[in-house]
This record gives sequence, C-alpha cells and structure tokens, in this order.
Amino acid sequence: MKRILKSAILSVAVIAIALANQSCNSVKPVDKAQLAGYWTLKSLKGENAGDAFKGVNPGIQFDFENNTISGSGGCNNYSGGFTLTEKNEFSAPNLVSTMKACFQENKKPQFLTALSTPNLSVSVSEAGELIFSQGDVVVLQFAKGKTPAQKSASADIVNAENLTGKWNLVTIAGGDMATLFTDKQPTMEIAADGKVFGQGGCNTYRTSYELKENTITFKPAAATMMACPSLKGEGMFTSLLTETPLQAGLNGDKLTFFKNGDIVLEFVKDTTAK
Repeated sequence: MKRILKSAILSVAVIAIALANQSCNSVKPVDKAQLAGYWTLKSLKGENAGDAFKGVNPGIQFDFENNTISGSGGCNNYSGGFTLTEKNEFSAPNLVSTMKACFQENKKPQFLTALSTPNLSVSVSEAGELIFSQGDVVVLQFAKGKTPAQKSASADIVNAENLTGKWNLVTIAGGDMATLFTDKQPTMEIAADGKVFGQGGCNTYRTSYELKENTITFKPAAATMMACPSLKGEGMFTSLLTETPLQAGLNGDKLTFFKNGDIVLEFVKDTTAK
C-alpha cells in the first residue's frame, strides 16, 4: 500500500513539473502584424514622455525584413539591428544616432540606453500599447502614432550667410553671466569673409573661422591687454570659443555652440546692429 501511495505521489509530482514546464514554454510569440507601423513614446521608466522630451517625442518602427528598428530619439534619429525571440525577448545592443545639435531639453541618452537594455520583454497590451518591460518593471511604453514629418534638410544648417552679423552672448557653460560679466557682455561679430571680432567682456579680440557642415573651427584669438577688475569671465569666454571644433546650430535668432553634445556658448542676434 505504501509503495502504491509513493508511486502515486511521484506520478503527481512528475505531472506537475511537466505542466509547469509546458506553461513556461508556452509563451505566445507577439504577432509581427501587431508591431507594424510607427509607435510614439508615452513613458520612459514611468516618466511621462511629454515631461522628458520638450520637443518631439521619440518613436520606434520595426523592419522585420531587414531585422532593424529606427525612429526619432526626440531630436536626432536612430537605427540599428535587433533580435526578437519566440519568447518575446527583445535586444538591440548597437543602436546608432545622428548628432544634430538639439535646442530643446530631452532625455535621448536615457531613451536609447533603455531601448538597448538586453532581453527586454515585448508585449502588446489589451489597450493596444506596445510595452517593453524588464521583469515586472515597465521600461518603455508606446502608443500607435504617425511617422513624424521630416524637417527640411536646410532647417538647422549654418552657413557663412546666416552666421554673418553681430551676436550677443547670453549663456556660458560653467558660469553665471551676471556674475562673470559685470561691466560689458561679450559679443561676436562675424564677417562674410570669415573674420571674427568682438568684445570679450573687457578686451577686444580678433580671430577667424572655418566651417564644414555644422562644425566650426575658430583660430587662436588675438586680444588687447587692458587691465580689468576681473578677467575670469573673459578668460572663460575666449577659452571656450577657441577650444574647437564646435558644433553649431541655429534656431531663429539664437546661435548655439556645442561640445560633445553639451551647450558651450549661446548667442542671440543683435538686431540693432547695422
């Protein structure tokens, strides 16, 4: 009787394990047709996309024929290969992005890092939302959207013509304008022939520049040597200006110089200058 009982218990245990394994292996693959189209980001690790991205919200679209994904990262576009297993495990470890200067705050690095997380679980909710999760944590949440319209190729391109004129400094990396420049605000006047001159805060300076696409390189500056109560701001300004190359971007009357994606100097056009 005991042998029969032990045998019955063992059989039940074996059946339970088999059922458990079957359950674990019975994950239904996401229908690729459900993933078609363009998806717009709703949340990034719980943060509303509208708070994380002040401009265009990121998006994603799948190309199963070439096993690639692509989309907007909020300002720049990205793309790269991906894998999606039958267990709905998604990986895209080698995404690449364009490096256009961005004028509005965004969390593109955090977005791309989250999307590159290995073995994310992909699902489409009953509400029709695309979910990327890690365990029980929702990492990325998307809703069906429309492919964003492409901006004109010349939208943020700088050239000798639109650089020409006088520019007044309004932002400097690592310092406060009101504290650093108590007497005169730095200026930069760019001539059509590539010559640059202006006010550094106390002394005047002269230099020249070369432009290739949106990358600008300033030559070493020559400056007057007047004594001033504080030359700290002027030193910071001329140093940042000539630590080139810099990426340049135009947004209306605002000219911004970037270094490694960070704002270094920001100017506004002096519309009173003749």
